Amino acid sequence: MSAKASTAVKTWRIRLPNSACFPGQCAGWVLVCATILSCTALGAAETIGFPEHPHWEFPIPAQGPFRPAAPGAEAIADLSANACGLCHQSQFTAWQESLHAAAVSAGLLGQISTFDTTTQEDCLSCHSPRQEMLEHWQEKGLEGADALSGIDCATCHVRGRVRHGPRAFAETPHGPVQELPLFRQAEFCAPCHQFDDTGLSVNGKPLENTYVEWQRSRYARDGVTCQKCHMPENLHAFKGIHDKETTRRGLLVHGWRTRDGLRVRAGNVGAGHALPTYVTPRILIRLEGSEGEPVLEHIIARKMRWSRDEGWVEIADDRLLPDQWITLDLSLPEGQNGRVSVHVEPDYDYHERVYPALLKMLTDSLSTEERSLLQQARGESGTTAYRLYQFVCPEWSGHDKPCNEQP
Repeated sequence: MSAKASTAVKTWRIRLPNSACFPGQCAGWVLVCATILSCTALGAAETIGFPEHPHWEFPIPAQGPFRPAAPGAEAIADLSANACGLCHQSQFTAWQESLHAAAVSAGLLGQISTFDTTTQEDCLSCHSPRQEMLEHWQEKGLEGADALSGIDCATCHVRGRVRHGPRAFAETPHGPVQELPLFRQAEFCAPCHQFDDTGLSVNGKPLENTYVEWQRSRYARDGVTCQKCHMPENLHAFKGIHDKETTRRGLLVHGWRTRDGLRVRAGNVGAGHALPTYVTPRILIRLEGSEGEPVLEHIIARKMRWSRDEGWVEIADDRLLPDQWITLDLSLPEGQNGRVSVHVEPDYDYHERVYPALLKMLTDSLSTEERSLLQQARGESGTTAYRLYQFVCPEWSGHDKPCNEQP
């Protein structure tokens, strides 16, 4: 992964080499690239960067040969997450269920082989960043995909076989652990969660803009970092919009029955970035009468469209910025009950647009196994939705009354 450096910031890029594209491939690549990778495209409206730190170099350089410090120390030569889990059990158990562990997904594996070598390396620079994993992929391809460990322990904690973390330890089975303050800073997460000024930008906003959204919020001013929300109590689960409880801490919804009907207030009270921050999820708020009519639906999402002729077009951006609230009203007769529901679809865009388009655009390039993987990815992306809130609202009783939240 190439980098552009200045005295103040270092901005990381993933490049898409146009010369490597064959007819139909680039269209499909750009379609998914914009949702998961920092591919080069039209320049953003501003220079975006974050403080330079040598900890992040992509791919992460090979760790080098193991030199045991004492007899029997060969057991710690293994840098796999499974080996780490022998001692770090709670961290390993949480990580196993995380999206970091699943970063080499069926959706990635179903398309990556159709791209040139440089682009494959760029994909893995975020999805399985260690040099050892890249070399394994280059040697084995899909046949060895099970060994690709995603964003594993060594990705964050090991450089040159030296362990790093938020605290120093003088003696461990690995030798000394070096303290690295970066582990407690939002900048630790930025290289994989923020497009720089060379990344795809539409309507003046990068398609992946999480760090900058946080940087502009009160959370940055108050020192509330990514880790404080996504790694509470040092939990390595990295939960986000796929998790109901995490999303409830971010999105607060109230409902009332008024003389005129139903009123709903929804606010981003806990996410230090736009909610949702990416273009793939959507949140659907539905107000309706007790008989199913009338109905008002409001979608919280950044809705995009892509075509060969137009490229990327932003249809709407109705996401909630930190501390932003919206009010929705539905007229109802005074004698009619009502209902309010809030559904979250974390992988909506993958399921409805990205994977179907890839299956169509790459149809002549996919092996039977790759097609099966993309079909699997589409199926899985349709199973992640959940109901976040549900309220039952009474008929008008002479005064405004809160709706009753249902389990």
